[in-house]
Amino acid sequence: MNSVPRISYISQFVIFWGLLAAAFLFSSSLGVILWVAMTGGDLDSIKNGTMTAENADAVKIVQLVASTAMFLIPALVFARIVNNRPLRHLGLRTGFSWIQLGLGAIIIFIAFYLSGSLAELTNQIPIPEKWEKLFTKLEKQYMDQVMVMANMESFGDYLFTMLVIAIAPAIFEELLFRGAFQQLLSKWTRLPWLAITITSILFSAVHFSYYGFLSRVALGLILGLLFHYSKSLWLPIIAHFINNGVAVTMMYIMKMQGKLTPEVLDEKFPIWWGVIAAAIIGCLFILLRNESKKNGSYYIDNTEVKSNNPFLPTAVNDPGHP
Repeated sequence: MNSVPRISYISQFVIFWGLLAAAFLFSSSLGVILWVAMTGGDLDSIKNGTMTAENADAVKIVQLVASTAMFLIPALVFARIVNNRPLRHLGLRTGFSWIQLGLGAIIIFIAFYLSGSLAELTNQIPIPEKWEKLFTKLEKQYMDQVMVMANMESFGDYLFTMLVIAIAPAIFEELLFRGAFQQLLSKWTRLPWLAITITSILFSAVHFSYYGFLSRVALGLILGLLFHYSKSLWLPIIAHFINNGVAVTMMYIMKMQGKLTPEVLDEKFPIWWGVIAAAIIGCLFILLRNESKKNGSYYIDNTEVKSNNPFLPTAVNDPGHP
């Protein structure tokens, strides 16, 4: 991992942000064009139209297409520019053991309590009244759109919503944030914790939610550590899917029971629950780190060395780097 890349890290950094900026503009324009084509409305109808249940399918399709343009495409283009084997470069080159998978799943489930307590902590942080009104307004708009996305009247709606909210974000966002950006920073600075922290902050910031900011930073840290220790992007992808998939499933169940409300979705836990959850997660990561040393994949002079892991490929040279 510490060999000299064919493209300097500072050039990679510039390329990454250039692609991300272009993807933001492209996905925004594409979303508007797609919305107008599907609903027959004009630009003025977008704000109110995305908050109505009758446009739920259109909202989901636009969301899926926009996330593809915003996260998947720049990740793949970036990886192809810097490596002849883009998927391997993004971390899809290795597997994981059943123990690693089990530990990752337990960690992400316990993270629900950490996330809920951090949401409660965020609410208790004093901020200027002007900011509070703005953040509350933005949070309401976000929750209104979540309620539209949660408009699932059948099992088919549930599966489609699972694709839009759980499967696609888990793959696309992990490829961009952990596979591309975290790896770039980690190799450049040789400070994995710094790379994971910066990536987690960026990961949370792009969701534009003040009240969910700390919770998403914590999720980003967990996903980043799963990738760092396992050396396989599949582990954070699965964990990310579990995190979002459980939420979609709960929304579907509550929708079918007629109990789905914004208040039910805005679940918070006492702060001390988060302290306990963080301690348990820390212990589980120690176990994961030890398991990864036995079953993980690592690199020596760009050669992937396989240990006792049935999920890993045989050792091969990675020709993507010189």
